[in-house]
Amino acid sequence: MFSFGKKKTPAVDEAVPLPANAQLPADVTEHLLKDPKVRQSMQVAGANALADPAVQAQILAACKENFPQYAAAAKDQVGKWARDPAVQAKAKEMAGKALEYAGNAGELVMKQIEQGPAGVRVLAFIASAASAGWAVLSLIDIFRVLGHTVLYVVAGYQLIFSLSTALFELKPEWIQMVEDKTTLPISRYQDLLLENAKFLSWVGGRGMFYIFQGTLWLAFASFTDLINLALGLFLAFVGVLHVLMHCGVAPTDVATKMREGYRGLAGSSSDAA
Repeated sequence: MFSFGKKKTPAVDEAVPLPANAQLPADVTEHLLKDPKVRQSMQVAGANALADPAVQAQILAACKENFPQYAAAAKDQVGKWARDPAVQAKAKEMAGKALEYAGNAGELVMKQIEQGPAGVRVLAFIASAASAGWAVLSLIDIFRVLGHTVLYVVAGYQLIFSLSTALFELKPEWIQMVEDKTTLPISRYQDLLLENAKFLSWVGGRGMFYIFQGTLWLAFASFTDLINLALGLFLAFVGVLHVLMHCGVAPTDVATKMREGYRGLAGSSSDAA
């Protein structure tokens, strides 16, 4: 059938450009503020982030990518958001959640550091276990052999390295108990390491080796590959703690300095707000 005098209406899923003076829906605004790149740029910008040109540019880029029909309207609205208390509060909430998660993780690390060498050993074992786990997952993905051959080989190295360092963070009786129950030559392997890699028995030597392992993951890290980035930084941090202990700096002193730095940052942030 033919119809005359009627305009064709677009399909529901078609992106229909809206006029520049149109109001962005609340769910679109919230989605844009939740965008990971937008949240990251707001964290970098700090107080009154919505007035920062870099943040505004990132919001517009996210809008063009996810809601192209609202691009013209967003360009007109984003400048007004900096003067809108409701949107400002929402932006601070979105940026604050990521900082809160990071702060909680940092607090757990701080508590372990404050326990002294015993706490650092716990952190070192966690770092080694995480590195070993990620190496196993990387090795299971056999398609990496074709696309990321070097990373696949490095994952094999990292599995051996991380399991080796983990042994030196466990109590000798635990190692012997596991060997007796599993019949795996774990204790004999550690003796082999003590004979041929004596540096692992020294706090400073293990620290440098942790830093080395961290740099291997960091070599493949990026802001889009956060697991390699986080693992690399964590291992390097644990390594630095070991080196500082080797130089006579107590972990509790490091924790105190870190807390003072956090308080200073918090104070400057509150003053800026």
